[in-house]
Amino acid sequence: MGIDPFSLAAIGLAAAGTAISVRSQQKQADQEDKIADQQQMQSREDASYAASEAELQAKVIRKAADKQRAEARAALAGSGVVVGEGTAEQIDQEIQAGGEEDALMAIYDGTNRARAISRSGDLAASRSRNSANASRYGAAASALQGGATIARGWNTGSARKA
Repeated sequence: MGIDPFSLAAIGLAAAGTAISVRSQQKQADQEDKIADQQQMQSREDASYAASEAELQAKVIRKAADKQRAEARAALAGSGVVVGEGTAEQIDQEIQAGGEEDALMAIYDGTNRARAISRSGDLAASRSRNSANASRYGAAASALQGGATIARGWNTGSARKA
């Protein structure tokens, strides 16, 4: 009424194979979770860098506009024009407005780049998390399949002895 050694060995091998498969898929899931976290962290850092770079670019643009305004005022004053009135004032305001518009566009572009980088990182992380979940489901399926294989082996071994 016992189980023959070959059936017992087959059951043991099926159990070991199932355990290895389940553990491997669990490790795969853990690795995919780590990758997802790294992808999100990297995208946040990249997005922050893009936003900072845009702010710096805006600062450079504003500084260049201020320099251009000063040079225009100096040139106008050097030619005898009264600075701060009429056409001279209008030129100064146009230079300032143009510089500010360029600076704001740099910030806007940087903000859009940062948003796109974040979105891309979130999507990559989502794909990795989906892969991790698939590995977890695969581990569960392997465990169930291994259990079924062992049960069939057990029943087959018992049926032969009867």
